Amino acid sequence: MVVGTRWWRRTDAELGAEDVWGGPDEVTLAPAPRDSPDDLGRDAREKAEREAREQAEQEARETAEREVREQAEREAREQAEREARETAEREAREQAEREAREQAKRDAREQAEREAREQAEREAREQAEREAREQAEREAREQAEREAREQAEREAREQAERDAREQAEREAREREAREQAEREAREQAEREAREREAREQAEQERVATLPGEAVSPSVARAAASRDEAARKAAKADRKRRRRRVLLIFLIALVAVAAVWIVPRLIALALAIVTALGGTVAADAPATPVAAASAAGAAPAAAPAPRQELPRGGTTIAPEHRVVVLRAAPGVAPAETADRVESTATAFGTTDRDALPAVELPVGAAGADGAAWQQLALTRAHRQLLVLAVPTGPAGVVAAIEPWERLLREPDVGLALDTTTPTAPTAPLPPEQLDAATRWLAEVVRSANLPQKLLVVPGTAGAAPPEVALVSTGGATPPALRGTVLPLGGPGAREVLAAQPAPDVVLYR
Repeated sequence: MVVGTRWWRRTDAELGAEDVWGGPDEVTLAPAPRDSPDDLGRDAREKAEREAREQAEQEARETAEREVREQAEREAREQAEREARETAEREAREQAEREAREQAKRDAREQAEREAREQAEREAREQAEREAREQAEREAREQAEREAREQAEREAREQAERDAREQAEREAREREAREQAEREAREQAEREAREREAREQAEQERVATLPGEAVSPSVARAAASRDEAARKAAKADRKRRRRRVLLIFLIALVAVAAVWIVPRLIALALAIVTALGGTVAADAPATPVAAASAAGAAPAAAPAPRQELPRGGTTIAPEHRVVVLRAAPGVAPAETADRVESTATAFGTTDRDALPAVELPVGAAGADGAAWQQLALTRAHRQLLVLAVPTGPAGVVAAIEPWERLLREPDVGLALDTTTPTAPTAPLPPEQLDAATRWLAEVVRSANLPQKLLVVPGTAGAAPPEVALVSTGGATPPALRGTVLPLGGPGAREVLAAQPAPDVVLYR
């Protein structure tokens, strides 16, 4: 603020002065202010300065506002650009991430599809190879069986032809011997007749040359006795020839009866006895083949054909899938046979027929009447009977030997029971198992039986072709694979869905 003297001017009419200039006065009132010339210039300058200053301030303010506005616009533009750039980068990054995720998903899907396709192709290839291998093995087995059957038939035919030829030669020799004997007898009779005629001629001549001489009684008796002896000799020769022919006919009849009639009669008698609950005599033949060999007085014309399983065939696999149902205590045998029949029906497939079987736990071999009764019932239903024989400490062969008579039947199998109080499924020593399979194979060969079913617990290896060895734990070809299921357990659909499907199914 400027401090100075404020000049004033007044009009004083009383003093006769128009203008009176003066300074401040404490006692006088200031007149109306008036501007001095200096003040007028100064006011103009101040006004100009003020206007210039205001102009400058306004321009500065406008400049500042413009700069602020431009700065704000620039910052807004930069902010917009930055946000746009960030948005673009974010969108690009999100787009890239999205594309990467989609690519990863697509790659994963393609990888999964490729792996699934490769897995399907590999499984199809393995399935085709397995089926081809099984087909080849089945064809090889069938070829081997066919060749073996053809070989057996050829050998049987050759044996029959050889036996027929020998029989024809023997009959020819007997016929020649008979003709020779008849010729000799005829020649002897002719010779005796000629001698008799010569003697009679001599006597007649002697009587004729001695007229009037009578024939002595001794000569007449001698001639009569010679005639009687000749008649007796001719009669005896005729009887001898008839006896020889009759003997040959009886021998042929006995041979035919020994081969065909006697075994069937014995088998029928055994079936009737077992059905009625009786026991078989100790000295009775065990099988029709043994009966024929014991009763035959003459050799058979041809070997007996191999016996078959209850539903045809001589081998268990691959023609049949055996379904075994253990006989429960207190259940009627007929009910068990009907139940196993209905259970086994569902296991039949296009390539394998179901063969039902009843497993019968047995104890002492002396009490085998129930086993023979069960055999008669299963035989009536065309089923197998499987004897569950406990092995015991004496060994496997010692345990199954007492059951040889039943095991010589074509429709009786064997299951070894190794259950003990300490080991429910104790494994069998390999040497005992080998001895048991050899013993059973010898029984099959000697009795001309079909393949015999043998079920063993745990793992098993190879066996002779006469024995169908079934393992319930693990199988090493050519042993068959068996599975043990509880009564009322999985049905045929679930069991057959397993790969590979079992050859023998045991419900226990």
